[in-house]
Amino acid sequence: MKILNQLNARLDFYKFIGALILIIQTFSLKAAYLPIQYANVSYESSIKTVILSQAQSYERFPAIDLNSRQQLNLQFDNMFPESENLQYTFIHCSSDWKPSNLRPNEYLTGNMFENINDYSFSNNTFQVYTHYNVVFPSADMKPKLSGNYIIKVYREFDENDIVLTRRFMVVEDKYIITPSPKIATDPRWRFTSQEIDFSVNTGDNTVANPLMDVKATIMQNLRWDNAIFDLKPRFVNGKVLDYNYESGNVFLGGNEFRYFDIRNLRFLSYNVQRKYLEGRLKHAVLYRDATRVSQTYLQTIDFNGKMVVDNRDNAVKGEIESDYAMVHFSYVSDKIDKDVYIFGELTDWQIKEDFKMEWNEKSQEYQKEMLLKQAYYNYFYVTADDKKAADLENTEKNFSNTENDYHILIYNKNQFMQYDELLATVGCNSMKK
Repeated sequence: MKILNQLNARLDFYKFIGALILIIQTFSLKAAYLPIQYANVSYESSIKTVILSQAQSYERFPAIDLNSRQQLNLQFDNMFPESENLQYTFIHCSSDWKPSNLRPNEYLTGNMFENINDYSFSNNTFQVYTHYNVVFPSADMKPKLSGNYIIKVYREFDENDIVLTRRFMVVEDKYIITPSPKIATDPRWRFTSQEIDFSVNTGDNTVANPLMDVKATIMQNLRWDNAIFDLKPRFVNGKVLDYNYESGNVFLGGNEFRYFDIRNLRFLSYNVQRKYLEGRLKHAVLYRDATRVSQTYLQTIDFNGKMVVDNRDNAVKGEIESDYAMVHFSYVSDKIDKDVYIFGELTDWQIKEDFKMEWNEKSQEYQKEMLLKQAYYNYFYVTADDKKAADLENTEKNFSNTENDYHILIYNKNQFMQYDELLATVGCNSMKK
């Protein structure tokens, strides 16, 4: 009996320790929650290949018209074989991507959140993952105001357990934008930069104070890191707001994107030197890329930094039959006194530590290995400027005749509810007048 009591006491002790460990792990997990960022962020390293586009299209500009049937499509992979209980909601933001003062019931109609029920498991791949697909807005949850929004994906109904966030816009077309892109007027930037002039016609809409209430944002190739925010009209002529600047609307032109193609992992493809299988991991070694610092501009056809996920190895559904491969990058250059990064849509258009290259003293080159899904990729090698935006001057150079896409967004302060309405957007191209 004494021995039995001792065993029971030990069992109770172990149960207590187990419960204590579980509590500590739970609190540690809660403490590890990352704060929300009102930007395009994946909060876990297992989340890969996040793409937000217009539904049934490769178009990446994440905007829909208010009260329309237009939808956006968010897709991403979680590198685990099991599905998770995920939800999503929308958060209204200001024109400079800070949370607005509106309550959810003021900018949403229907539900305040939705479940993500559309998921599939990878098929015929060495690397296992779960692919999630979200088409929104749904009939049960819609934005009822225009402006900037964040879609927030989270886990197990816990809004602090964030999986990812992505920016999108809802447009109420009331103004008309007339863009006029050109080579920079200022002689200092004539050979390196592009100037995005435009005008805005407010039509029959009443604008009490356009110099204060109307704001413009300009994006180059859907990048937020170098976007121009809060641009005011230069002058007002009746219903027309003029934005014909010589400095406030100028972008460095950059260069044409580098690219490689791993949609087919059985045979060699563009810019891939060799492919091999090591255990259960496929590898793709790219040709060594040379610095462009001393090169002249060469026009090539690119996808302006974007990627196209696809499998050309006789796959039926590329989203779940595309495998992941370890891609080997090599950038041949003199050693730069700044860190060098890979940059493009594959990095969410951000400078990321995961994509920082390492200097190889023996081969005199920068190297990096990254696990990427089968796709056609555009990319740059960049350094970071003082604002942590991508800087091409030390790696790719800037040219004023580079082909770039631009988007202009016009906001107006709603005086009654004190939020930034998005009242017009337009896209233009630096090579098309």
